[in-house]
Amino acid sequence: MINKKERAQGIVEFALVLPLLLVLMLGIIEVGRLMFIYSSVNSASREAARYGSAAGEVTSFVKYYEDCVGIKAAATRIGVLAGIEDGEILISYDHGPNTTVFQNACPPAGDQWVNLGDRIIIQVTTTFDPMVPLVNLPSFPISSISRRTILKDVEIVSQ
Repeated sequence: MINKKERAQGIVEFALVLPLLLVLMLGIIEVGRLMFIYSSVNSASREAARYGSAAGEVTSFVKYYEDCVGIKAAATRIGVLAGIEDGEILISYDHGPNTTVFQNACPPAGDQWVNLGDRIIIQVTTTFDPMVPLVNLPSFPISSISRRTILKDVEIVSQ
C-alpha cells in the first residue's frame, strides 16, 4: 500500500516534469507545422510551374503559359491547407538559365514573345505565424521558386 508521503512525492515530481513535457510537445507541434507549410509552398510552386510549362492549349488560342488563372489555381489547390492565396503567387518569364527576367506579368505582353527554350518562373510565398507564444518568435516568410522550360510548338501525335 502506498503511504501519503510517497503519493505526495509523486505529485511533486509530476508537477516539476509537466511544464517541460508540455513545452517539448508544443515545440514538436510547431516544428511539424513549419515543415508542413514549407512542404506545401514548395509543392505549390512546382505544380504551378508544371502546369504553366505544359505543351498545348487550355482552350482555343490560350496556351498553358498564358493561363494565369489556371497557373494560380494549380498552386492554390496544392497549398490550400497552408493558406496560400492568389496574391502570394508571382509569375514571370525568362530566356533560360543565366538570363534576366523579361516579363514580370502574366500573361506576357504582346511585344514579349515566348519562344522555345524560355522558362516560366513561379514564386510562392506565405507567412508562418507561430501558434504557441512560449518563445517570442516573430512571423517570417516561407518562399519557394520553381523554374520550368516552356514546351511550346511541340506537336503530340498518337500512333
